[in-house]
Amino acid sequence: MHEDKFNIIEGREMTLESLGYEIEEITGMAVQDFEGDTSRFVAKKPNLDQEFETFNVRYDFKESHDFVDVVFTTEKKDHLEDYDFDDKEVKVQLITYKRMDAPMDNESDKVEEQ
Repeated sequence: MHEDKFNIIEGREMTLESLGYEIEEITGMAVQDFEGDTSRFVAKKPNLDQEFETFNVRYDFKESHDFVDVVFTTEKKDHLEDYDFDDKEVKVQLITYKRMDAPMDNESDKVEEQ
């Protein structure tokens, strides 16, 4: 749906707030929270030599049940509380639009009368 425009910001570094504004601009829908809902990816087999950590942030919209899911990386810290997502820039890796409000297909809902 918005993949072509999302590709423009994938690979860029920005704050989560700036990312929220970019998503709002691309989709044309109002974002509920510009810092999103952040969660951490936990790898089954962590590579201790990696210098980055991977996180996920979800941006919900005010007027829709649809949402945008973003995978980003940031410099690896020793403790989870050491991450500062309010002010520090993160690197956007992947952006996915999740459509939850699908229009009803009236043709498939019709039942043939016999």
